[in-house]
Amino acid sequence: MTLRSFLSTVVASLPVAWIRIGNLVWKEFIQLRRDWMMTIFIITLPVLQLVLMAQSTGSRISDMCVAVLDLDHSSDSRRLTIALDNRDELRVCRFPTTMMEMRQALDRGEAVAAVVIQPGFAAARADGTMTTYVQVVVDGSSSVPARYAVGAVQSAVTGFVAHILSPGTVLPPPVIDLRTTVLFNPRLNVQFYTLSAQVGFIVYQVTLVIAAIALARERELGTLEQLMVMPVRRFELVTGKVVPALVIGLVNFGIMLAVAVYGFRLPMRGSLPLLIGLTVLFILTEVGYGILISIVARTQQQAILFVFVLAMVDMAFSGYLVRVENLPLGLQAVAQIIPFHHYLVIIRGVMLKGIGLDALWFHVSAIAGMGGLITVVAIRSLGRSLD
Repeated sequence: MTLRSFLSTVVASLPVAWIRIGNLVWKEFIQLRRDWMMTIFIITLPVLQLVLMAQSTGSRISDMCVAVLDLDHSSDSRRLTIALDNRDELRVCRFPTTMMEMRQALDRGEAVAAVVIQPGFAAARADGTMTTYVQVVVDGSSSVPARYAVGAVQSAVTGFVAHILSPGTVLPPPVIDLRTTVLFNPRLNVQFYTLSAQVGFIVYQVTLVIAAIALARERELGTLEQLMVMPVRRFELVTGKVVPALVIGLVNFGIMLAVAVYGFRLPMRGSLPLLIGLTVLFILTEVGYGILISIVARTQQQAILFVFVLAMVDMAFSGYLVRVENLPLGLQAVAQIIPFHHYLVIIRGVMLKGIGLDALWFHVSAIAGMGGLITVVAIRSLGRSLD
């Protein structure tokens, strides 16, 4: 019996239903192979997300920015600053001159913690019997980095007392009272950090899906041609698709915010009108991305796949899963062009820190700039697709 006759006998013995199913499966793989761009996205983006997650969570948190407010201006205070900077976890990157500047650095997220060296620090070292205290003010809105920062500062101060101030001398080591103040989240509750991000992600996801299927649904149902012959300008057509997505996104945001605040006791320390206004700006930006996806996609299913791909990229670079500061420098630069990254900073800043527009202007400008650019691209692309 030849191989061909053997295979024919095996195939003939299979149920007809299984043969039909096998043909359909083969057809699906052929179509997937033809859509090579989507295949590459489906395979490479999950790998990229896994690699970024492994690198960010597997390595130690390092180079956290610390502000040092030196009110003593002595050689001993400078040595303590050097001891802080020598810790792998810390990097002294801000030198405020007043308490207000120090607080602004924490509000804007420019520093994870601030160390205040009080006047008389060197005098206590010289006296040997006096007690001085060093104040550590920590940004508790990010609970995990805050814990690392407090531990690293404590270790630096302990090493400073043991090995720097009086090595090999008979002088008693000075007594340094390390006083820790945690801002925004005194109990370092991780839920504050995760729930605020989840509210932002749900708004992002719902808005993007609604906008992405807008024109794709018209094309799939065959009603796009009717829109093309109607006396409607491109701007009017885009506005007609934007308004429903904006309304649904705002309603969704209101529901999620109420559940988070009243159901899970998430603090709302900032201005609610400011948060709503900036959320409208973010939703309009994401609607622009959704309209652009809807123009490119030929079917609703394809639009949903594009949304899935874009959401995976945004989650990896936005700080939703891991801190942006934990990413390599090149990927940190990529994160700056992700609107979702800036919105997470905004929603956490307003809700947890109570900060205003003066501390968020950079992130607001970034969202507005990218929103304007993507809207112009979407309107022009829509015009070419309708012509």
